[in-house]
Amino acid sequence: MEKITSTGNKFIKEVRELEKKARARRESGFFVAEGERLCSEIPYENIVRVFVTPDYKGRMPKGMAADEKGNAASGKVPVFEVSDQVMEYMSDTKTSQGILAVVRQKHYKALSGDFFIILDTLQDPGNMGTIFRTAEAAGVDGIVMNRNCVDIYSPKVVRATMGAMFRMPFLISEDLPAEINRMKSQGVSVYAAHLKGEKKHWEFDYKTPTAFMIGNEGNGLSDEIAALADSYLRIPMMGETESLNAAVAATVLMYEAVRQRA
Repeated sequence: MEKITSTGNKFIKEVRELEKKARARRESGFFVAEGERLCSEIPYENIVRVFVTPDYKGRMPKGMAADEKGNAASGKVPVFEVSDQVMEYMSDTKTSQGILAVVRQKHYKALSGDFFIILDTLQDPGNMGTIFRTAEAAGVDGIVMNRNCVDIYSPKVVRATMGAMFRMPFLISEDLPAEINRMKSQGVSVYAAHLKGEKKHWEFDYKTPTAFMIGNEGNGLSDEIAALADSYLRIPMMGETESLNAAVAATVLMYEAVRQRA
């Protein structure tokens, strides 16, 4: 196993660039995953390289046995042992768990299925992560988002998905209206939670192909995207609350579809 003790090492510098700069992630096609649980979820074919501290005894990524770490032979994933100081320098968290990986991004060109979430300029990493985890749990077939959403490969979002991003298909669309129209042409009914909605969210039939639109935390759906909905719905709210958190609203809608389909 090759050992790294200097923060000036090219691979260490690469990790820092990938953590801090969206441009570096876009140009390289790589991102960083950190922590035992998250790293153990990475599909083997997506792993570029792994870094561990000398006393790391936790789980390794899928396909890598704990007693094989460090084998950088041909056909194997390179694993580097880094000092505790170097790992702390690399880490994007307050306390490192002793393992970090550079991962190859996966890009979907199209999604299949009959149950989707559409995200319009969602900005909060926590909301994005919660929606990914909930979508996986609810059996959603895919998530479509525009380029203005928070970077799915940023360290905060990667951690917030807790591994769901490795299993939930998602499409980052350069032309979200065109993608929505394509879905509609294939028989998908598109719903938007909207102030103009007159029917409650449980009054629609989601047993047919369905997509729910979720908008920006502060501004909601843009007029352009909202206009593409087949139907507006509203989630009833008591008290003086004006709106729900984006991830909470998405969860309410997804699980109403789950209830109906069950």
